[in-house]
Amino acid sequence: MLNWLFKQDVHFASGQTRPDDARDGRRRRRGSLQEAHPAGVPARRDPGSASRLREQSEVEAPRKVPMSRHGSRFLVFATTLLLCLAASPSALAADSAIFVSQSLPTVLTTGEVRTVSVTMQNNGTTPWTTAGGYKLGTHNPMDNTLWLGTTRVYMNPDEVVAPGASRTFTFNITAPASAGTYNFQWRMVHEGIAWFGGLSTNVAITVRAPVPYDSQFVSQSVPTSLGAGQTASVSVTMKNIGTNVWTAASNYSLGAQNPQDNSTWGLGRVNLAPGEAIAQNGQKTFTFAITAPPTAGTYNFQWKMLQEGYIWFGALSPNVAISVTQPPVTLCPGVVVTADGTTDLGPAIQSCINATPSGGTLDIPAGTYGIATQVLITQPITLRTQGLAGSTANCEAPGVTCAVLKALPTFNANVGGFLAVQSTHDVNLDHLILDGNRAARLGTPAASQCASGNNFSGFNARMSDCTACRFTHNVSKNALCGTALEFRGHDGTLINNVFRSNGQNATSNLWADGLTIHYSDRVTVTGNTFVDNSDVALILGGGRYAVVTNNAISQPGQVVFAGLMLDNFNGGTSGDFTGAVVTGNTIDCTSARNCHFGINLGPHAWYQSTNILGGDVHGNVVASARQGINVDGAGTSASPLVLYGNTVSNAAPGSASFLCGSHSTSPLNINTADSVVNRNGDTAPMTAFPWHGCP
Repeated sequence: MLNWLFKQDVHFASGQTRPDDARDGRRRRRGSLQEAHPAGVPARRDPGSASRLREQSEVEAPRKVPMSRHGSRFLVFATTLLLCLAASPSALAADSAIFVSQSLPTVLTTGEVRTVSVTMQNNGTTPWTTAGGYKLGTHNPMDNTLWLGTTRVYMNPDEVVAPGASRTFTFNITAPASAGTYNFQWRMVHEGIAWFGGLSTNVAITVRAPVPYDSQFVSQSVPTSLGAGQTASVSVTMKNIGTNVWTAASNYSLGAQNPQDNSTWGLGRVNLAPGEAIAQNGQKTFTFAITAPPTAGTYNFQWKMLQEGYIWFGALSPNVAISVTQPPVTLCPGVVVTADGTTDLGPAIQSCINATPSGGTLDIPAGTYGIATQVLITQPITLRTQGLAGSTANCEAPGVTCAVLKALPTFNANVGGFLAVQSTHDVNLDHLILDGNRAARLGTPAASQCASGNNFSGFNARMSDCTACRFTHNVSKNALCGTALEFRGHDGTLINNVFRSNGQNATSNLWADGLTIHYSDRVTVTGNTFVDNSDVALILGGGRYAVVTNNAISQPGQVVFAGLMLDNFNGGTSGDFTGAVVTGNTIDCTSARNCHFGINLGPHAWYQSTNILGGDVHGNVVASARQGINVDGAGTSASPLVLYGNTVSNAAPGSASFLCGSHSTSPLNINTADSVVNRNGDTAPMTAFPWHGCP
């Protein structure tokens, strides 16, 4: 390389123009070239350059420049450089940096404070230290104070960033006070020496004026793992960067997200305290308790501010994926299982039931128990979730965590449910969730049985020939077909249960009732909730002195044949409702008119069996059914149906579509040709057409 440099020096000495000729011209006029080479140091030339110089000199004598000047200058420079390099290896050291990454917002509100980061890698040969004056400095423009009020971000005392290592500078910035677009760019600086290395990628940040509704996430304290059903205290801090004042009276709260309005953790809202007011730039730390789901898995934890009933606004809290684990539990002495929802625990539960003495109680811990083998109860016992004895809230109530018995896709036995009670008395099923797992069982042999008309394969549960048996505070959902619960036996009690999303109305034979009572004299059916069942939500085939009161039936998501029905199953049951009272029940078919019949009394809309007997149906409310109330095959002269004082609103005007085709409709229809009804003075208008054979 030195040989090349010598050649270049001679070449320029011959009179050709150097790239920095103008600058060197100025230096020559100041005499600096003479100062650059001490006297007495001879200039050096490469071999052969003299002859070339002589040849050029003979041709270009007028432009000849004395060799001694330029040769001496270069020789002194090269010699000095070599001596310095030999004397001081540290002179090879250099400052250099590569921009790696950064994290920052692209939109801010005036005055908003946010945490950002910029990562630089030391790809030089000099370690970066605080004492050495290494810092991150503002650029675009250089040394601006837009974001910090100063121009530098410092490293920690005694910190060393070795060559090859990276350093992430994390710091707070404050948005300018005026709206506009501002540059965010940085570079390493060796203070008092030089700026060096690559610039960070410039980001043009939009700074906007405050808006009425806005919030900034500040911090949160959340566990990343919990046991199933475990309760933990968490906190989420939000800053009000809008102009509105947050108050409880104005319905500002923290709301669950991912998905929106979920209740995964036992609540969907966290409210401000009464009288609390969070003004602009104020912060609110929401501290609250969460309860992990009963089933193992990974669940999202994310929140956002809202004004209830009006708008969600501002920043989301960072999502935290919380791992919920299922520790081993003891079902009964000597039986330890992991209720993970995937293992067949039917045999384990069965062994504990068999070990429970008559009249005893088996309390099972919360968790999800996969069932691929039917669980059968044939003696008087109580089966319930541990810790919920005496609770009057059902398994969907906030803060109530029940054991889940869940049919596995491998459960295909044609036995009438994965949980069955058979030929016994005084069995109490309490605070349990029975999940038919319909979505995962479509396409299985059990689903094929349903499609062929054998719905016994699709039941969730049954209580057959069970006297004085109770089903209380439970949830039965997602039945494959047939029913969520079939009940048969006198003196039954079914209170405060939920029957949800059972069967599929749109697929032939995959429909399901919510609750099917074949017969039960003196049965009490009270305070139950029925949502989106697909055959009949609540159907009874007989029950002298039955009490059916204050049940809520709704169909927001799928069609049902009837919300409530008194029947005799084509003569298969007595259909005797002498002394029975059906009152205070609500049937909401929603604006989609998802009930063919709100209330159907008698079997003749389905089949031409004998009439049902007796029954007192009054004080019920039906909304938005295609046919409000229909009586067809109900009552005899000896045992008339008593029907009065019911309210029907928004029935289909004139006609509607049914499985038998288009049919005339009305709020109240009584087929007087085959029904005997005592209206008890009720004068509400009615029609009298038949509904025979219109399932």
